[in-house]
Amino acid sequence: METNTSKDCLFCKIVKGTIHATKIYEDKETLSFLDIQPSAPGHAMVILKEHGKSILDYSEEELGRLMKTVQKIAAAQEKSLNCDSITIGINHLEESGVHHLHVHLIPRWKSDNGHALQGIVKNPLKEEIAKTAEKIKSALA
Repeated sequence: METNTSKDCLFCKIVKGTIHATKIYEDKETLSFLDIQPSAPGHAMVILKEHGKSILDYSEEELGRLMKTVQKIAAAQEKSLNCDSITIGINHLEESGVHHLHVHLIPRWKSDNGHALQGIVKNPLKEEIAKTAEKIKSALA
């Protein structure tokens, strides 16, 4: 399958094989490899081979295939690493990292001194929750 790649994208270069990655799973449309700056042992990335910066760049079917691979990698991490949980985060329109939609699977252990996913952003509310909810609901219409 020929994929739509970005010539400057690190992950597209991994897909093409021009940059090395420690691959742990690959199929026709997805790829999983270990993070080169891991937050924990077994910290993995899952991507669609097709280049896109956000979940809005992909069809529901493509996102379903991405999540199927995420599920497969999470099961393998639990089985092989004996972790207590896995923190899963999606980088969508990431400006400070790689500009290719990717999912992090970070194995967790009770003794790892980590925090909940909500701990990575500290941006206090500027309006009531109900007002924010109405803005989002209006955009759905």
